[in-house]
Amino acid sequence: MKNTLKVLGPTLVIALAVAGCSSKATDSDSAAASGDLKTGIGVTADAITLGSLVPLSGPIGGLGQDGVAGIQLWFDKVNANGGVCDRQVRIESRDNKYNSQETMTQYTSLRSDIAAIVNLSPGTDAVTLGPKLAQDGLGVMAGSFDPVLLAVPEAFMPGTPYDVEAVNGVAYLVKQGTLKEGDTIGVIAYPNGIGAAVTNGVAGAAKQFGLKVENTKIDSTATDATSQVNTLRQSGAKAIVMGTAAAQTVSAASVAKASGYDVVIQATNLLSSGDLAGPARDALVGHVVLTSNNAPFSSNAAPVQELLAAWTAKYGDRAITSPAASGYLMARLIEKGLNQACKDNDLTPKGITAAMSKMGAISNDGLAVDLDYSTPGKAPSLSSFIIKPDPNAKGGTVIVQDPAASDAAVKYAADKGYAK
Repeated sequence: MKNTLKVLGPTLVIALAVAGCSSKATDSDSAAASGDLKTGIGVTADAITLGSLVPLSGPIGGLGQDGVAGIQLWFDKVNANGGVCDRQVRIESRDNKYNSQETMTQYTSLRSDIAAIVNLSPGTDAVTLGPKLAQDGLGVMAGSFDPVLLAVPEAFMPGTPYDVEAVNGVAYLVKQGTLKEGDTIGVIAYPNGIGAAVTNGVAGAAKQFGLKVENTKIDSTATDATSQVNTLRQSGAKAIVMGTAAAQTVSAASVAKASGYDVVIQATNLLSSGDLAGPARDALVGHVVLTSNNAPFSSNAAPVQELLAAWTAKYGDRAITSPAASGYLMARLIEKGLNQACKDNDLTPKGITAAMSKMGAISNDGLAVDLDYSTPGKAPSLSSFIIKPDPNAKGGTVIVQDPAASDAAVKYAADKGYAK
């Protein structure tokens, strides 16, 4: 399968892998491939094949293209340096159309070809696939920060859960004096997924800081948050936390600016450079504070600059967007797991999954929050970047606080059973 790279629209937590050739192998075929090294499905004497189950068509099919490029940039470098365990890493990508039933169908046809899954999007499909992943022993890098993933031993979240991230955001607003005890904090959230997680996180933070909470819901297909913003304004909310994607955040900021509502809007960073350069630019700059698991492109961190240099070398002046960094990170993480599996002399799917759980503390050197997968069922991170829109910065955002886990987030995570 050949994928055509396109410039992205809105940024999602999606990193899609480039299509590659199938490298199907049976246990008996590969057992003799490398001396004492135990190998299995997806591994031959010269290649390791990883799977990707992601939307490649439909309304958000284009969202994966920069993720494709980010993953490819990382494995281009890895393969040029000899690959992993003296094998080249290949990617077998399937289109799940962002549909859970299609994910199940495609997984059934893909699982006999791969040693692990480099990206699953939507990541929460790992919950649906859970029994099959356990049976097959396949490890999955999940393109989501939904805390429900913590219950799936084979799924690896590449950052801090949405609810913990929301607590960090509220803690920052308290630290800055935007909120104080007795104030009302508003929430605009989807009824499930990220919305449910953020709603829980805000409730936990409000309890610790003595805040009142006013919750409103919005459908994931809605792009107008006027009703919700007006409701929260009437409640006297000093800040609004978004449990949504970018469209609703853009709308909320625009409504606040147009109506003269002096409110800070905190959201996880799903904004695109297009949002930050578009008609809502001034509204976003004036009202929005963002939490993030990944560093913005304006960061001077070495891996960020290396990614930008590699991108420019391969794609010239084509605009880079956040999914490229997500893809780069997920590829980097799964490569660490593969290297550990090689050291353990076990490149079977179950061996790779076990190796990923043994990686321990991982420094991402400023590319993203640091991670620790050593305790199954626990959050790999409790830290968040705090960033703000800046139309003059590379990518449209800048760091205002380096990754940190607030005391409130640590307590919340302990209460939820996320902490190690």
